[in-house]
Parts: sequence; C-alpha cells; structure tokens
Amino acid sequence: MNYSKIGFKSGLEIHAQLNVGKLFCSCPSILRQDKPHFTIKRELRPLAGETGEVDVAAAYEKKKQLYYIYEGYEDSTCLVELDEEPPHEVNLEALNVALTVAKALHCEFPDDVQVMRKTVVDGSNTSGFQRTALIGMNGWIKTSFGKVGINYLILEEDAARRTAEKSKVSVTYRLDRLGIPLLEIVTAPDMKTPEQVAEVAKLLGGLVKSTGKAMRGIGTIRQDVNISIKGHCRVELKGVQDLRMMNKYVDREIERQKTSKKDKQHVRNVKQDFSSKYLRPLPTAARMYPETDLQLIKITKQMIDSVKIPESRESKMKRYLGMGLSDDLAKEIVRSDKSDLFEEFVENYKKKVAPKLIASIMTSTAKEVKRKLGLASFEPDSQLLDRIFLGLAGGDKTTPRLVKESVLDILLAVAKGNDLYEVLNKYKLLSDTGLKKEVNKLKKQFSKVPSNKLTGIIIGKLRGRADPRKIIQLLN
Repeated sequence: MNYSKIGFKSGLEIHAQLNVGKLFCSCPSILRQDKPHFTIKRELRPLAGETGEVDVAAAYEKKKQLYYIYEGYEDSTCLVELDEEPPHEVNLEALNVALTVAKALHCEFPDDVQVMRKTVVDGSNTSGFQRTALIGMNGWIKTSFGKVGINYLILEEDAARRTAEKSKVSVTYRLDRLGIPLLEIVTAPDMKTPEQVAEVAKLLGGLVKSTGKAMRGIGTIRQDVNISIKGHCRVELKGVQDLRMMNKYVDREIERQKTSKKDKQHVRNVKQDFSSKYLRPLPTAARMYPETDLQLIKITKQMIDSVKIPESRESKMKRYLGMGLSDDLAKEIVRSDKSDLFEEFVENYKKKVAPKLIASIMTSTAKEVKRKLGLASFEPDSQLLDRIFLGLAGGDKTTPRLVKESVLDILLAVAKGNDLYEVLNKYKLLSDTGLKKEVNKLKKQFSKVPSNKLTGIIIGKLRGRADPRKIIQLLN
C-alpha cells in the first residue's frame, strides 16, 4: 500500500501501569481472582466541565441508562476507590517515575502540576471521573526514521476492570485495578507507515520498563492508535496489543475509512479479526475540570536535576553481551525485573563468579526447578541467591564453599521446604583429603564395575559435593 499517496498519518497513546502502589491511597497494586468481599450498586451522570459544556462522550454513555455494580475487598481496596473518601496526596514514587520518563523524552515541565478530573461515565470509575495530571509536554524520541514528537506525558489513575455485563441493564467492575498509577504517553501524528508505529510503541514500552517500576504481564501496557487518511477525521483504535500485527489493524482501518462517509472523530474497539466497532465519540476538552481535593504540586529545578535517566535496554544488552552472556540470556535479564539484582550480584562477586553463571542460575536454573517440581511459579529470593553465589565464590563462616553442580539440587531442596542452611551444609564442598577418602570408599564398593562405567557412578554419587574434574584426576 502507498501510505504517502493516501495521506496516512498516525499517532500513538501508550498506557503503562506502574508497580508502586496506588496513586491516591496506600492500597497495593494487585489484581485478585478470589471472591470479592462486598458489592455496591451505582448510577452515574455527566456534569458540565470547565468550559460549561457537557462532554459528548459522557453524554453518549449516559444515554445507555445502565447501572453499575462494583466489587471490592476489605484488605486491598479502600474508601478512596469507593469514592467515599477524598484522595490522599499523590504517590511520590509514581510522580518520580513520570518525571524520569518525561526527562528521558526531552519534555518541557510545567511549574505546577494541577490534578484534573476527567469526566468518565461508562462506569469504569466510581466517581464518574478519572484523576489525571499533565507532567511533561513538547518532547521527542529518536527512532530509525527520525524524531517523533511527544505531545504530552500524563500521570493518571487506571480504571476499574470489567468482570461481567448484562445486556442493556448493568455492567460489573472490580475495584482492584482502579487507582493503579498509569503513565500515558501521547505522540504527535508523525508516523507515516505501520512499521513506524510499531517501532515507536516498542521504544516507548522499553523506556517505561527500563525504570524498573513498570508492572508485568498481559494488559499492563496498552496501545491506542490514532489514524487518519487524506480527507478523513482522526479515528482512535483502542486495544491494539500485538505489535507484530500492527500493519493488519492499520490497513483494515484505512480500508474502512476509504469506503465510509467522512464521519466525525470517534473511538473504535478492535476485534481479533482486525476489524473494529464503533465505541463512542472522541472525548473533548469539555470533560476536564480541576480536582478540588488536592493541592498543586510544585515542580522545581532541583526535582528535575535529581532525576536520573535509566540506561536504555539496548545499552544494557551491549554491556551484558560484553560480560559473556549469550544473546538469549542477555535478552531475558534485560526484559525481566531482575537486571538490578543481577548487576548487584555481578558487582559483589566479580572475578569469583562469572556473570554468565549468575544470569543462568537466576533464569534457566530457576525455570528448571519449576519444571521438575511442577510448580505454578518459582522465584528464588535474593537471600537464597546471595548465599549460593557466596558459596560459589568460596564461602565464609556462615556459608560453605559450593560447586556449580550443586546449585540445581540446592534450589530443588529449598523449593520443597527444606531449611536453607541445612541444605547448604549438605552440599558443602569436600576437601581434597575428604574427596580422596570418598573416592577410595566408592572404588571398593563398586570394585566389580568396569572402569569405563565406574567414573560415571562415582561422579553421580558425589554430585554437588566435588568438582567432577577433580574426581576424574583422582581416578586416573
């Protein structure tokens, strides 16, 4: 398709959840699957915004005349989510992440941050509005096809998540997601091909993840794509998740615009077959008005100067490859939330434990434990890993010297619930004298076994307690 000829323009809206607790209360950022402790029923109605007008998108939702059911938990949702208590002060860790990403995107900063109320009456917010704050604007990001403008960066609260629906009657939402900090990055319509859109989405997602504060899993980063062709208004496609399929979603929307009337700006939901359906009119400035329960947040030069821009994933990859990690191992560490811990271990045990071995134990070996024991998940904690790396580095008074062949067995034993220090002592490295003694004892025990099989038997019996090379030297 000749995208230039049809006047194709596209911009992106990236929404990324932050794993730092909720934005306006102290509740945790966790999504739950267990039965809710309580439910409440509400109806919502739109109000005029700062312009004195009612937002068209809000008015459209009100016409549906639905009521909403909210599910909550006594120990992980609170009165703020229920809109029965004013918001607490903004989560400073979330604000710092927003400032960090905005600085990395070369944004300008306002002198004061004013939290606004954005009218939303589709039921996804108990209050009928979403709290949102402009943190940065007029930035840019470097891409393979040139700079792409960043119109603005916003910090806002995520909406409640839909769990059930009765057609034309009610919608049920769960409050666990409501209030999770959401970083919204809105680009200028600078992309001229679907491949460019996918690249920018990948770069922006990687930048947020490089802060180490992004939530993980499906749906934690969401992309909306704005598309227009010559002679047509902008249309927003919501829910474009698979970047590999970006061109199919874009091409399908282009074909729809070519064959449709020049309709007004609006929002559409994408489907699995790459088509889309009308959702609502595009919201306007009429839905915004100031949040009266929160003070202005002063953004000082000192605050901006103290923000450290995180190292890019590409730079980390290059460093890790230089440490001797394979391409796959380096990618896994970079994409996970383990990179800071990995670097801490590399620094603590440099020249004694190879970075490649550290990375492999933290990823591949941990997965092997999960597979062997049939566990839903297994993540060795930092204390367990630190004891293992200390043992591999030579040990101390609390931790015996270990060999790498013992690591899988140690992790398996701890995963089964055995005491860490008892397990470590079980796999204590044999001294040269102790090894000689054990080898001689096993040689006598298996004296009738052919010599070509004896080596394997003895290495197996002493697995994890001696270096196999030393055993072979003794047998030779």
